[in-house]
Amino acid sequence: MAVTDPELVIVRGINHEWINQNFTEMWIGFAGTAVGIPKRDAHYIGLYLEAPISQITHIGIVDSIDRHDDEADFYLRALVKLKTPIKPDHAIRKHEYWTLKDFGITKLDLVYLP
Repeated sequence: MAVTDPELVIVRGINHEWINQNFTEMWIGFAGTAVGIPKRDAHYIGLYLEAPISQITHIGIVDSIDRHDDEADFYLRALVKLKTPIKPDHAIRKHEYWTLKDFGITKLDLVYLP
C-alpha cells in the first residue's frame, strides 16, 4: 500500500442488502464510473449505508489493496461498528475522502477496541 496520509478514511456509499449478503470476503471494490476509483490508498474505509439508514455505520481497517487498470480492491482485516453512526449532511453515492478526526476517533481507538 502506498498510503501517504495515515489519517485518511475513504468513505464508500453502499446499500444495506450488499453488506448483509456479500461481506463475507471482507472486501470493498471500486470500479468504473458508477463508483469511481480512489486515487489514494488509505488504511481505513468508512461504510456509508444508503437510505433509509443514510449513515456511516462501520470503519474497515485495510489489510491490502490490489489495483488494476480500471478497478481497486480493498481487503480488510477488521470491520469496526461505530457506537454512534455518523450522519453526513448529504448522501455519499460514490466515495469521499475523510479523516479519522472527522469521526472523532484516533488510530489508538481502533487498535484497542475490545
